[in-house]
Amino acid sequence: MRRVLGLVLLGLAAAAAVGATFLPFSELLIRLAPGQPQTAYVTTGWSTQFGATKDEHGPLFGIPVVVAAAAVLAGMRWRKVAYAGAAGLAGATGMLFVYLLNAISFHQEGNIAIDPALQAGFGNGVWVLMTAVVVAFAGVVIHPDD
Repeated sequence: MRRVLGLVLLGLAAAAAVGATFLPFSELLIRLAPGQPQTAYVTTGWSTQFGATKDEHGPLFGIPVVVAAAAVLAGMRWRKVAYAGAAGLAGATGMLFVYLLNAISFHQEGNIAIDPALQAGFGNGVWVLMTAVVVAFAGVVIHPDD
């Protein structure tokens, strides 16, 4: 039972991490001119979209997450590899979180005077990614290769 649970947790963590890269990491609602509706600026692991316009040169935050998720999957066989994958996933998530926290704080502190009603915050992708890190480490702890 422990073997199956450990493998399931590692598989879920890898799937959740990769899935998170397609969800919004950050969301910004900004009004570009007085009296105009707010426009959404959304960043995922692979793209940035401002309203209906998609940036051709996306941020590619998803690459280190997918690499770490692949290591977590490879770790289904070897505990040390699973641990390295979980650590890599935690590192990528932590760096992304700090970057987004800085960007969101910058906008919320009124550094953009265009729109006093500007709203900035984390998207669901960040929370799914953090959950994937916790699940990956849980999978490492009960890994059958002790």
